Amino acid sequence: ISCKAEVEYLQDLGVDVIVTDHHELPAELPSCVIVSTKTKGQEYPFEYLSGAGVAYKLASALIGDNAKDYLDLVAVSTVADNMVVTGENRILVHKGLQLIKSGRGSKAINSLLVVGGAKEVSSSSLAFTVAPRINAAGRMGDAYSALRLLITEDESEREELISKLVSYNVDRRVEGEELYKSAKLALSKGGNYGSAIVLYDKTWKGGLLGIVAARLTEEYNLPCVLFSLIDGALHGSARSTEDINVYDAIASAKEFAVEFGGHAQAAGVTILEENLEKFALKLNEYVKLNFEGKIAEKTVEVDGEIEEPFTLKTAREINRLEPFGAGNKRPLFLFKTNKVHAEPLKEGSNHIAVKTPKIDMLFFNAINYLQPLSCDLPKNLLFESSLSYFNGKEYVKGLIKCVSFEFEPSLEFSLTCFKNALNSVKITTSDLTDNLVDSVEDIINTTSPSGFGRLFIVTNPDNLRLYDNLSRFELCPLELSVKGGKNAVLVGADTFSIDFSEYSEIVFVDKPLGFSKQRGINVIVNNVESFNLKDINVNADYLRDIFKEVVKMQSERQTSLQIALSSDNKYDTIFALEVFKELGFISENNYVTINRTEKKELEQSKIYNFVVSVER
Repeated sequence: ISCKAEVEYLQDLGVDVIVTDHHELPAELPSCVIVSTKTKGQEYPFEYLSGAGVAYKLASALIGDNAKDYLDLVAVSTVADNMVVTGENRILVHKGLQLIKSGRGSKAINSLLVVGGAKEVSSSSLAFTVAPRINAAGRMGDAYSALRLLITEDESEREELISKLVSYNVDRRVEGEELYKSAKLALSKGGNYGSAIVLYDKTWKGGLLGIVAARLTEEYNLPCVLFSLIDGALHGSARSTEDINVYDAIASAKEFAVEFGGHAQAAGVTILEENLEKFALKLNEYVKLNFEGKIAEKTVEVDGEIEEPFTLKTAREINRLEPFGAGNKRPLFLFKTNKVHAEPLKEGSNHIAVKTPKIDMLFFNAINYLQPLSCDLPKNLLFESSLSYFNGKEYVKGLIKCVSFEFEPSLEFSLTCFKNALNSVKITTSDLTDNLVDSVEDIINTTSPSGFGRLFIVTNPDNLRLYDNLSRFELCPLELSVKGGKNAVLVGADTFSIDFSEYSEIVFVDKPLGFSKQRGINVIVNNVESFNLKDINVNADYLRDIFKEVVKMQSERQTSLQIALSSDNKYDTIFALEVFKELGFISENNYVTINRTEKKELEQSKIYNFVVSVER
């Protein structure tokens, strides 16, 4: 719809041209027959058809009911382009899924479902199994192979092309990850304008820009445009949130664009390199002016709270409401809980399995939530229901979509934080004396919860109550679970295992026992003590008595936290156990075990020496 010059060229060659499109209309239209949902004055009643949906309408006009044989392709297109699955689209996707299930649809689609390991035919399996493999061909510069796959009648050619698309999809994931890391590095040096992200690198592959832009949009909840250099101009791919119309935002900066097109959540734009900064500033200005309040704020609507076990019958009934998709999401449920059992799905996996009294759940690509989910802290789990199959039996599973934590630390959680704080002194630390300030209240009060670049760290969770306004920020217990350098509060973490490179400033709400500065990050330390080390009993005979008790309890297979919680002096016990671990007297995997071969002096422990050195 934006190719006026190309259409004129074809017409000069004597070609009759019909344009079908579902994108927003540009100021100048091609001079030919146009089939569009957006034609001014004669708009189609349902404007959200995919590109294939519009083509299907033309086919229906030309070949009547025979066009229904291609509804499987319309279904794939609709979910692949993230079009709303409401109104007419819901009917088209439903009919397309029926065609695929009947075996009368495209053999290519059925084959892609098989090679992708899809357990069922649904809108989700089309979105996550079929669409990525078809799109991978174009992203890797060979869209013709995808076209050939969809039209060939030759079975051997089909198998060959499917293998090629599977290979392209693997390459796409690898190269996409490299581009993502490159974009993140570029972003750390600039490109976040506050209301929009605009980045450029001449080495980036044009076909992968959209995937990475979508990923950054998901992380930052901001519209994102990534540019690469192609034929002397910058060609960009834009993605946006549900609330912000990126096409309109780009249109506001059209004076700096050579050409552009697209729709509300996805668009393409070409500009000259010298106009990049002007384009970015204009785009950012438009988003800020028109969508203030929706920038970087991600809200989630919950359909119901779970108080009873989630049944297989309920999950089956929800599945009957298929097809789901954009604009018609699967129902989202809230489960409020405290401590749950979480573990990696399998060794080395980034996915975790979560057991709760109401429903067993999976949390994909969330290994950094392992400690937070297991800790004794109130938490809200937002999940969708799913059906899984194993050994011929059907089970209900929850798929966690989001987790949030409450600012109500328990004794067990405080002991966990104390344990991490003690471990931080084992590493050579930076002298933070010059970074001390008398108060951080003004910094907290003037920091936006939806902004980026500033991280508040609390060593002792009991100090959360010092500042009520900390509750405005997302809470990250034990691990830095937020992405993209979003302003947040990190509590009780082992800071030496965390990469803070996405932050420009760290504000300690209380003084850490140990911390190693990372280059380029400003550090501010509030002059408030974290844990009271003066009262910790460092007497050698006392520590020896604790060790004897641990030896007696070995058969009970308890963790260090369990041992401490059952003792009279809980913080003393945690201190003693961490010293014993450092010296090799004990080890802890799933529970504490005794190592009788180690012979060391207490003074060989950095933790012991640090606590002893505190004035009493």
